[in-house]
Amino acid sequence: MQPFYLDHLSLIDLRELEFVELAAQLGCAGVSLIVAGAPINPALNLVDDHPARREVIRVLREHRMGVGIVEPFMLTATPDWPLMERIVSVAAELGGMVNALGFDTDDARLQDSLGRLSNMAAAAGVRMCIEAFPLSHIRTQAQALELARGAGPRVGLCVDTLHVIRAGGSWQDVQQLPAELIYHVQLNDGPRAAPQDRLAEAVGERLPPGEGEFDLPALLPLLPNTASWAIEAPFHAPAGMTPLERGRRLVNATRRLLDAHIP
Repeated sequence: MQPFYLDHLSLIDLRELEFVELAAQLGCAGVSLIVAGAPINPALNLVDDHPARREVIRVLREHRMGVGIVEPFMLTATPDWPLMERIVSVAAELGGMVNALGFDTDDARLQDSLGRLSNMAAAAGVRMCIEAFPLSHIRTQAQALELARGAGPRVGLCVDTLHVIRAGGSWQDVQQLPAELIYHVQLNDGPRAAPQDRLAEAVGERLPPGEGEFDLPALLPLLPNTASWAIEAPFHAPAGMTPLERGRRLVNATRRLLDAHIP
């Protein structure tokens, strides 16, 4: 079976070490991590918490797990560059990729920021990807590709299935991307019709892969196996459902999908 990772947003309420241990228990090939405080979990801080970072690395090595993308790298009009550089260093230590989202509405300044971030990543020896997100300034896969090509030779793409659909796109948009530039894929599902609150959907109201209407079976053959495939599907869980039960639902749904459609 195609190995797959578990992305941190899927269980964002967990601290980094707890999340990695749970992903290992579920048999995931790797994880992606949010390593600095985010509004949805301000307690996350592998940047400053060196003992916790050492423990995360120990567990990753013990279970021979990889690291996909490392976040957050949200490029606004005024990025905190010293913090960005520290997060890049953490990404290098973990063996993950820098994943950038663009919220600066000034096109030239955003391209400059992406170039500056890619230089930081290159100096640290890590790759960088750009994620299209229709609620950001980089809305489509085509925009992300154009910016990636202008940002540097080690810059590729993070393709999120929700974002492709909510941008009004189709799997043909993914098929037209250079396969070698698709570094990371985030699998999730949902209804074809967008809900009124699209930010709430993106942060916590997705569906496990194969449980919605996105027709993921049509997408899977188009994805390069050189990319890391991951579950990023935070869903609205019933009251009392434990993190392990939530993670197991995501992993089992993904295994069923891949078993049925990937030889």
